[in-house]
Amino acid sequence: MKTIVYNGPLDIRYGDVYVALGNFDGVHLGHQKLITEMVKKARASQGTAVVATFHPHPLRLIRPEAAPKLITPMDVKAGLLGRLGVDIVLILPFNPDLAKLSPEEFVQQVLHQDLRAELVLVGFNYSFGRGGKGTPELLWELGHRLGVRVRVIDAVTIAGEPVSSTAVRAALEKGDIERAADLLGYMPILRGPVVPGDQRGRNIGFRTANIELPPEQYLPARGVYAAWVRSVSLSEGILAVVNIGVKPTFGTGLAETVEAHLIDFEGDLYGQTLTLHLLRRMRPEMRFQSPEQLVEQIHRDLQDTRHFFHAQQEHIFANRIIEI
Repeated sequence: MKTIVYNGPLDIRYGDVYVALGNFDGVHLGHQKLITEMVKKARASQGTAVVATFHPHPLRLIRPEAAPKLITPMDVKAGLLGRLGVDIVLILPFNPDLAKLSPEEFVQQVLHQDLRAELVLVGFNYSFGRGGKGTPELLWELGHRLGVRVRVIDAVTIAGEPVSSTAVRAALEKGDIERAADLLGYMPILRGPVVPGDQRGRNIGFRTANIELPPEQYLPARGVYAAWVRSVSLSEGILAVVNIGVKPTFGTGLAETVEAHLIDFEGDLYGQTLTLHLLRRMRPEMRFQSPEQLVEQIHRDLQDTRHFFHAQQEHIFANRIIEI
């Protein structure tokens, strides 16, 4: 798979181009249905399977105050898309020039002229073009005039609820990792490099890896999580206890951090990129009266995490922890 930033016509060597068009934040089950169908049709005609996705999120430019944090920043999104058999992830830089294109101009210039799309697949609620005025119905009309086939994919539902990025964020906001995983089809992922922290974990006997996440990353509810951690040096993965929060035991006004204590691990992880697969929220964030009380609770967290993991290990690894 290649990741390409859109800057005009797609290289002519890519023929019979099939396009899945959307933001695809989270690459949840609804997105997977759409993209899998696109890939299948591209393969049947020996064509090129392209996912065209905007970066940054369009609202970041149009209404910054309403722009959502992202479930999957671009590097994680690209990894998830690659697993679906996509040939090209085409990043459409959402800048003023792209934002001002009318729906007609977007279809004519981007989809027809530059991508030479044979078929475009979108979700049932997709909008495009200046002001988001374009609808799937308008896309079908415009495509029909230009000889570009359009397929609109219905929502995927679970227990009557449509799967959506909004629903995933709502589950994460509650710390409901199991619900989020049901909607995503995989355990939620956080990824970032290990950077120096304040050394408080080391000082109380529990070394932690301080993970630097992209500023646009959506974080689940504050608390303590069980997680499976991978990196280049941890290819097999290792169980960890992850704290997401502001460490209220040590005062107020501290920045929110993500710290992972890798169970039974000794080694230096500075500079490595860790991928955290969140498994369950074990408890909410708590303030303790002393560091000693915190240490006692950490021992309980470690024990609870081990018990949970050993009881649920088979279920967890049954297509819920994925390599990207």
